[in-house]
Amino acid sequence: MATAPGLAGITIPANAQEPAAARVERDVVYRTVDAEPLRADVYLPADGGDDRPAVLLVHGGGWSRGDRREHEEQGRLLADAGFVAVSVDYRFAPAHPYPAAVDDVQAAVRWLRKKAQRNAYGIDPDRIGALGSSAGGHLVGLLAVLGEGRLDRRARVAAVAAWSGPMDLARAAAHIDVGDVLILGDALMEFLGCLPGSCNDATAWDASPLTHVDESDAPMLLVNSKNELVPLRLVQPMADALTAAGVDNRLLTLPGNRHSGQFAPDVWDDTLAFLEEHLKP
Repeated sequence: MATAPGLAGITIPANAQEPAAARVERDVVYRTVDAEPLRADVYLPADGGDDRPAVLLVHGGGWSRGDRREHEEQGRLLADAGFVAVSVDYRFAPAHPYPAAVDDVQAAVRWLRKKAQRNAYGIDPDRIGALGSSAGGHLVGLLAVLGEGRLDRRARVAAVAAWSGPMDLARAAAHIDVGDVLILGDALMEFLGCLPGSCNDATAWDASPLTHVDESDAPMLLVNSKNELVPLRLVQPMADALTAAGVDNRLLTLPGNRHSGQFAPDVWDDTLAFLEEHLKP
């Protein structure tokens, strides 16, 4: 099968046919904002069933590009494993800076919990998790920590896996470490809606999953390479903060410089096991 590289390093199948192991509903509109439809692809177990755990898939692309089909393979694998997987679009910077993308992925979780989707896709609204890569890893990181109270209500999720997701945007935006600014570059500034050196500290702080950690947060799997696009120093403090708050978490650190979907095959078993542990009790 011919393939093409995705913007977050994930391979997108070209003209892929639907496998017998999963049913796929494409181009489902989950939200419309200012006349702009936001769409999802829904991957369903072949044998149907009710009360399935669901996983929201959020692609990368520096918050300014990308495609929900970047998680085609993960959607199919999750469906094969008995999950309902839902890969979503979200609005891009710079036309739609923070918090637009966050609002969209939160809306997607609320959409999954509505009766229509529960009935149509056999979703258990108490068991919704999320997997994100790169910028999508940052967005699902926010899903893990925003809100209060039970993890089976509103836009809260019960478990999150983040591949190469920067968790401390405040540090990078404040230019504490020039290396972080150079690595994240214009993408971060566009996402925050500011110019280098002029970012509002409050915005960068609010957009950082790290600054929202408390004991009510969802369990998290964080995966990062030691020398990749997203510096480990923007991820390690998240694991430390979750541990301090008593939140179940795991930081999987890989050698080398592979980013996000580039290491997907090597971490898939760990990712699936983590999601099954927390979404299939």
